[in-house]
Formats: sequence, structure tokens, C-alpha cells
Amino acid sequence: MNKFLNVLLLAIVLVSCNQPSNDEVVLNKINVLWENESIHSNELADSIFSVNPDKFVLNVDGPGSFDKPNTGPTLTELKTFISYLRGLGWKGELVMHPDCAKGEYQHDWNGQGNLPKIDTTNVKSWQVYVTYFNQIQDALPTNSKFSELMIETENTYFMTNGKVKIQTKDSLFPKIKKFIKDPTVSLSTTSDWEVNWKNWGVDYYYAQMYDMDYMYPCLGGHNKYGNGRVDTLINRMKPAMSLQKNMVGDSVYFIFTYSDLEKIPYMDAPMFGEMMLKDTSKQYVWKRSEFMEFNGEFKKIFTNQTNTGIWSVEDAFKNW
Repeated sequence: MNKFLNVLLLAIVLVSCNQPSNDEVVLNKINVLWENESIHSNELADSIFSVNPDKFVLNVDGPGSFDKPNTGPTLTELKTFISYLRGLGWKGELVMHPDCAKGEYQHDWNGQGNLPKIDTTNVKSWQVYVTYFNQIQDALPTNSKFSELMIETENTYFMTNGKVKIQTKDSLFPKIKKFIKDPTVSLSTTSDWEVNWKNWGVDYYYAQMYDMDYMYPCLGGHNKYGNGRVDTLINRMKPAMSLQKNMVGDSVYFIFTYSDLEKIPYMDAPMFGEMMLKDTSKQYVWKRSEFMEFNGEFKKIFTNQTNTGIWSVEDAFKNW
């Protein structure tokens, strides 16, 4: 019996030595994956499952959007995608991010399907998006429902009429919260990395950790991975992070971009998926191991600001 117990204890010790510590698990965690385009393929679901984030943010176009692989999804497509993702064993939370941009409003949303028709000058045009969310939420099976609705306010008709601000965020979000039918759904928003969001009436905030060079030019320029680059980035972010007294705790997520470059060099610096169009000599896309090195160091240094995420994650998956 003693021999058996000794063998059992040795096995437990060996297993525990090979298991990552809680700290290692946290440092290796990407909390949020967020798509740029409305992709809903099995391949994307497989990639999401391989990372196992706490949340996945789906970009959702209106019912009037064109029928393409990167638009929508329709209710049927959404059910199929979520069912497949859940079937893989992923237990994270789903977040709906409707595309509220002005350029999409008339064609994709306003009066489309069973949605109300609300003029672009009407301060209540946000109701079109939340109505669609309510319809989708009602139609989804129990294990496929959204846990959260994210409303982005920049470049929307319900915030500005031309250059005139027609309502404030602290007046807007309580109305949205009340309009959501499902009382279990959380409300969130996203914007700049330096704003004060505490009094807006949202449950979560997603700080966009890009386009930072206008305040901190040292974060501009090409973001090419190399020896010491992670430490350089972290050190240059310290002044910005130290100013964010309200950006702490589990209610805030710090989102980094893998979007490729379209026009102006490093316009969204720091970028992790920078591609200078067809110039292959200027493609600075970080590999998964490289980003995870940065991700772990960010969490280690900014101990009260440890929720991290990736926007345009489909571009990351293309290169991981």
C-alpha cells in the first residue's frame, strides 16, 4: 500500500509541475476577439475556439445588407454559426455589435425587414438597431442568445445632425438600456482609449488602443516585431495608461488592432497587422507567439488593467 501511495504522490507532483500556474493562464489569455467584417464561417468558429476568449464580438449588418460572405448574417446564418461554435465546446459570451455607421443606415437598416422607419434627423434613430437586436434575441435558441449589446456612437445619426451634437452619451445609454427587452443583457460601448465613460450608464467599455500617436508620437511609426520591441511598446504606453484612472477593473477591455493598412502609414498606430498594400517589404504582421508575448507583458505591467482583446481578428487568423 505504501508503495502504491508513493507512486500516486509522484504522479500528482509530476502532473502539477506540468500544469501552468494561474498567473501563466491569465497572462496567456486573450479575453475578447472582435471581428471587423461580418464573417460567420465554420473556419472562423474553429479559430475562435482555438483561442478560447471570454467573449466574441459579432459585427452585425442590418437586414437590408447585401448577401455576401462578409455581410449579414441573416438569422438563419447566425443560428448556424453559433450552433457550430457552441458545438465545438466554446462556453464564452456572445456580444452583438450592430454597424451603426451613417453610410449604412438607409440601405441596411432604416425600414428594412420589420424594422421601423425613423428619419436620420430624429434623435431616436438608435431604436432601429435595438429593435433588430430584440428581434434577433427573441428568435435565437436559449444557448445561442447574446449576453451583451455593444452600441458604438461615433459617426451615427443619433448622436449628431451635421456637426451639431443632438444628445449626450450619459442621456443616450439609459434609454437604450430600458429599450432592451431581455433584462439579462448587458450594455456596452467602445470609443477612444482616453475617454471618461463611468457616468454613461453602460456595463462595459472597450478602449480602442490604437490611433494613439496623435497624443504620443512615440507610439507612431511602423510597428515591426523584433528583439526588445515588446518592452519598447509597453514603456511607451505607460504615460497613457497612467492617465486612465477610470480604465481599471473587469468592466474595461483594452482592444488592439490587427486591421491591415489601407491609406496613411501607421494611421492607427500601434498596429499589429500592418500591411503596406502590395509592398511585401513593408508588411509587419505579428505572429501569434509574438502578440502573445506582448499580451502577457501588458497584463504583467498593468496589473489593474488586464482584460485584453483583438479587433479585426479575422486578419490575425489569416497570419497565425
